[in-house]
Amino acid sequence: MIINNNSLTLEIEKRPSSSARVSIVSRYFKRNSPLTLKSALEDCLVRQSERSQSFLYKRFYGYMMAVSLRYVKNEMEAEDIVNESFVKIFRKLSNFEILTDEKALEKSFKGWIARITVNTSIDKLRAQKITLDIDDINEIDIESNAVSMSSNLEVNDILALLNKLPEIQRMIFNLYEIEGYSHDEISKQLNIPDSTSRTYLTRAKAKLRSLYQEQFEVLNKIKVG
Repeated sequence: MIINNNSLTLEIEKRPSSSARVSIVSRYFKRNSPLTLKSALEDCLVRQSERSQSFLYKRFYGYMMAVSLRYVKNEMEAEDIVNESFVKIFRKLSNFEILTDEKALEKSFKGWIARITVNTSIDKLRAQKITLDIDDINEIDIESNAVSMSSNLEVNDILALLNKLPEIQRMIFNLYEIEGYSHDEISKQLNIPDSTSRTYLTRAKAKLRSLYQEQFEVLNKIKVG
């Protein structure tokens, strides 16, 4: 062994140590191993890597599109809302608690990003200066117009008919029945009285029931014919 040979000494000095080689190999395999929701979120928090952001975008794009399309009718507008929502999600990710259990984490994360998407959708409508047609109403209207939802009214049927509702009714129905907002939260979000939110929810349900019955009658006529 020629320990005094300068070239050999230099070569040995340039070689990474055993621990350094293990670290390099570890990072390599970690980078190429399949991502989970938890690992992708943690990676976005630490490094904001394109791979992890792309993973989250592809995984939840369709879900967020479905949410935004309940508020806007145009797919291009919905795409803008989704993209803007993702920017907010990555920026605010430090505010989200990353749970250990994957199933619980996905449920929690979907709820969190849904709220961001809903708020972005509402902001989009406000930016377009859409005026919500709100009549003078009071608590008496709520009692006289109260209509219970039919148990035969399936979720898919409701979603298919939502676009036929007036703007304010569709928005309040979405916020209350689908997103789980309270009437107090809706009143603050839309800057309307609590009683207005309740009344328009009642009207939305009645309108959906009417539209559903009309559709059901048409289908029956087609079958009979």
